[in-house]
Amino acid sequence: KMGLISSVGSTLGYGWSATSAVVANLFYGWTEKAFEGPEKIGSRDVAKPPSDGPLHEYTFLKNEGLLDALRKSAFSPSNTNALSDDAVTKICRQLEFWYTDGGLSDSTDEMIKMAETLVNRSTWYRHALVDDAVALVPKVRFGKTEIRMPIVTCGGMRFQNTWLPDFIPILRPSHADLLKSRPQENIKNVVRTCLKLGINHFETARFYGTSEFQLVSALHQLMEEGEIKREDFIFQTKIPPMDPKSFLRFWKQSWTNVGEKLGYIDLCSLHCCLNVDEPMFTSLAFLEERKAEGKVRHIGFSTHAPAEKIMALINTEKFEYVNIHYHYFGSYHAEGTPSAEGRHGNAACVRRALELDMGVFNISPFDKGGKLYRPTRDVALAVGKETSPMAFAALHAWKIAGMHTVSVGVARPSDLDEVLEAARLYASPDGGEGVAKAVRARLDGLAVEKLGEEWAGKGLVNVPCMYTEASDGMAIGHMLWMHNLLTAYGMYEFCKERYSGLEQTKWKKKKSFKENAKGVSPGNPGRSFDPSVDLTEALKDHYDPDAVLEKLRKVHMWLCKDAKFTDVELESMGWKKGYNLTVWEEYPGESDSRALQKILLQNLTGGRLGTTGGFGQDYVRASMRIRSSITDEEEKKE
Repeated sequence: KMGLISSVGSTLGYGWSATSAVVANLFYGWTEKAFEGPEKIGSRDVAKPPSDGPLHEYTFLKNEGLLDALRKSAFSPSNTNALSDDAVTKICRQLEFWYTDGGLSDSTDEMIKMAETLVNRSTWYRHALVDDAVALVPKVRFGKTEIRMPIVTCGGMRFQNTWLPDFIPILRPSHADLLKSRPQENIKNVVRTCLKLGINHFETARFYGTSEFQLVSALHQLMEEGEIKREDFIFQTKIPPMDPKSFLRFWKQSWTNVGEKLGYIDLCSLHCCLNVDEPMFTSLAFLEERKAEGKVRHIGFSTHAPAEKIMALINTEKFEYVNIHYHYFGSYHAEGTPSAEGRHGNAACVRRALELDMGVFNISPFDKGGKLYRPTRDVALAVGKETSPMAFAALHAWKIAGMHTVSVGVARPSDLDEVLEAARLYASPDGGEGVAKAVRARLDGLAVEKLGEEWAGKGLVNVPCMYTEASDGMAIGHMLWMHNLLTAYGMYEFCKERYSGLEQTKWKKKKSFKENAKGVSPGNPGRSFDPSVDLTEALKDHYDPDAVLEKLRKVHMWLCKDAKFTDVELESMGWKKGYNLTVWEEYPGESDSRALQKILLQNLTGGRLGTTGGFGQDYVRASMRIRSSITDEEEKKE
């Protein structure tokens, strides 16, 4: 262990400070400061607080006439007293965007109207909660399961202590450390908030770090304290299909977490399902036996696969529901991969699942659907002031795609504000369809304008997926999708993260295509662009192979690990950031920057070094300053 610590510590520049930190962990366990924000974890900001510039420096607040008008309206004492610190931060970041980029700097009336809209989005449901009988989030029939499913699901991928899987011995935090941690209390608050709002579906997985244990423990504790009953909520967990011995091992781990505390699993999914093959059938058979025993109520699958593989899984007609990507901005790894209709993406898969009366769960519409909690300028402006990019994404899933529920990776209760606004629109007389269709038309128009009508319509059609040998493992459609998102909408941060995942895929020239493909992660299939490979055969059916190659080269040039751009450079390319709704770093650290060494160091040292998250004194002080500014109160002292 000490050798590993020394190696990891040296690699990250911590040297022997890692040794003293791990000794402290051995004697004292995880430090109480592990989740007090990155400014408290040594001198190295391994997870800097998110910011759109100097933290909490807002030019709109320097307009004294506007500020005075806001204090008499949107920022009245009755409103600001109802706002959490998170809400105040998010509101001011969005107001700054509309003031500087949205053309509202010369219109006090429009700024007041925008501020009142944002305040209302963050407070309306808190007022509604005074009536405990009100269920704010509607429920729908979840296909053949017959479950009454809330249209919003609480995803459990962003609130746990660590990304390190909880089955790794020695390194993982003890259950005692987990249960007394700050994240555990936050999970209980998230669960309480969700249940009050009518969000009673909680979803996690075997490989979400310590999430499964912590979520089950929070639900169980609330049951023990008499706040809820088992029938009040729906619990879903997921286990990857694999050989019988391995699947049994991981099932036992999940059942150890769940069995005694919850009694049964409402929805048990085969996780990252890829192929209709022997591991799928044997794992499914095992779950069917558990269903007969009453340990599992319903069986489905979740997937990040190419579209044609998802269609094959759906057409087995063996599953009651599916967790699938289908978002306005694209179908994640299924985008640019052939569908059964000769087009691409997961639209046909969703329709087929609905035809078979399957429950349809929308995976990660706000993160993998375009990182919409940090929208670009172009996306925010195209969506407009009437709603938010996140609310539009939810409405698209419900009203245009016909999906039953959207998952929100809830790191903190305030993460629900935007999707609750969507739920309110869903419950309006037209179900939010008018807003959704208007926003879609503007975004469609922007894509045609930037990409050209022909490419926008045909660019991703007739492209093979990475499991086709002619592709040599390259995620061609996925990369062309990134090109479209960058060109049309300026989504640089989102695309950079996605391309980084492709670059991490190992592909050895000495191995055969089948050997390499077998080793690719089913959660992140495909590799990045390789200019040494001849793609003539792969692109033979595309209407413009030369354009494809040009765009692949550009994507690699823009997004490869060696390409780095300043914000000024990004803006000059038309890829300007919008605003940032991540008010403080989620507890386990940002999910798309999971450097293994930093996660190991975090767990070896009990949170003293390595990746970290949570809010600390910097965030508290900044929140106090901004609240003081908008309310004209003297800044509070610590």
